Amino acid sequence: MRLNGLTVIGCDGTNVNTGHTGDGSKTEHGVGAAFCVLTNDIWAYQWSAKLNDNNTAFQAELTALHEAIIYASHQPNLNTFKIHVDNRASIVASSNSKSTNETARKIFEILLSNPRIKVSWVKAHAGNIGNERAYQLAKDATQHGQPYSHTKLPKQHIKGLLRKRMLEEWQTSWKNGDTGRKIYNIMPSVSLRPTNWIREDVIFFSQHGPFHACLKKFHLSDSDYCSCGGIGTALHYATVCIYTASWHMRKPAPNFEQEWLKRAANNLVSRQKIRGIIKFISENRHLSQPP
Repeated sequence: MRLNGLTVIGCDGTNVNTGHTGDGSKTEHGVGAAFCVLTNDIWAYQWSAKLNDNNTAFQAELTALHEAIIYASHQPNLNTFKIHVDNRASIVASSNSKSTNETARKIFEILLSNPRIKVSWVKAHAGNIGNERAYQLAKDATQHGQPYSHTKLPKQHIKGLLRKRMLEEWQTSWKNGDTGRKIYNIMPSVSLRPTNWIREDVIFFSQHGPFHACLKKFHLSDSDYCSCGGIGTALHYATVCIYTASWHMRKPAPNFEQEWLKRAANNLVSRQKIRGIIKFISENRHLSQPP
């Protein structure tokens, strides 16, 4: 459980004792915000709301502070309010006119035009009755508070939704595509994580490169045979060709070729050998020319 709060307590400069206490809370049940008003040692008013479950505790704290400051700004001008906040980040954000948080900027503007409202920090859960009451109100609001839709969803959440939607569309396109099927058979799932493949890796696993079987397919060679007598596929050069014996790997059974390619793609030692093969046959094409 993660709980964070802010306390808003104000007192009048004359003979009126008025206090505001606000809090933001995020629990496993959701996100809540609340504030209450203390007048002459009597709880005169309280407000609470349930934010979207994807809002953050920091947003709840700023929301409670914002609502409390709005309340204070609408009170008679003879009242002076001193606001105590138990979250330093809320104070820092609200004192910056260029804050990236929209609620914090609104708080700054209200405070700028209402010098009778002061904001300062107090320690949380230190026996302050206002802090404890607001904490409980905000906590209760996570389950029973009225929905509050004025606080925007955090950018990280929106980015996460966009990322998820993008990956879903990318996955569908990759699965139903007409090209890159050899790579798809090795990597059927899209990911934002880099593969750390280099040019030679792509050439080998796509099987589009200086292989006679590939060159014949695109009418760039009269034969798909290597000069050693075998059909010049990528797998041929990686396992049996006499010219690339220095980099050979064990040849898989025909029904395990796809599994062999997947394992080779995920094994750095195998990829190092593959890179050596591709560089060698690219630089010495005359050696594997068919007779």
